[in-house]
Amino acid sequence: MVYLYCGHCFDEIWIKTLNSGDVDASLTPDVFNHYTSLSDYNIFPSQNQFRISVEACHDAFILLSAAKSLQSQDFYEICMGAKSNKKTVFRRKYNNNNILSLHTPDILSCTERTTVVVRWTQNGGITLLKESDVGTEIVMTWTDPSPLPINGVGIMTSWGANGIWTIEHSCKLASLI
Repeated sequence: MVYLYCGHCFDEIWIKTLNSGDVDASLTPDVFNHYTSLSDYNIFPSQNQFRISVEACHDAFILLSAAKSLQSQDFYEICMGAKSNKKTVFRRKYNNNNILSLHTPDILSCTERTTVVVRWTQNGGITLLKESDVGTEIVMTWTDPSPLPINGVGIMTSWGANGIWTIEHSCKLASLI
């Protein structure tokens, strides 16, 4: 289900993701096939960052892929609300150990949007920021010593969760923020 609202300053796309089952990059070789690709909506990560909101009880995933289509084993996976909404987990590629597993209790909400900004640099820095009424906080930051190019972004909910995602981008830009 997709809703597109275009105003003077921003396009806003709402995407509902249904539970993809018990899948993530630690268990599923073709995990990228379970993601909704933002390129399907002509949204591409051209500015090395994007802002996205999600309303989900747990297990909301963002995939940063080397391929626009997401069809690549070269990717980063961020899971917010893992382990019953207690952790945020970061992985690089399929079946690698978690690079980061951070205690982030109640990072997601079943009834309210959680807004995050994902940023990356050409030299491998990746940062996840969470916005709130009192400001912005760093949830995780990591530098990949062998960085992957990021050409596609995907979203997914799994492990029993459904989600409603809101992606904003400027009307003046052809790309994601």
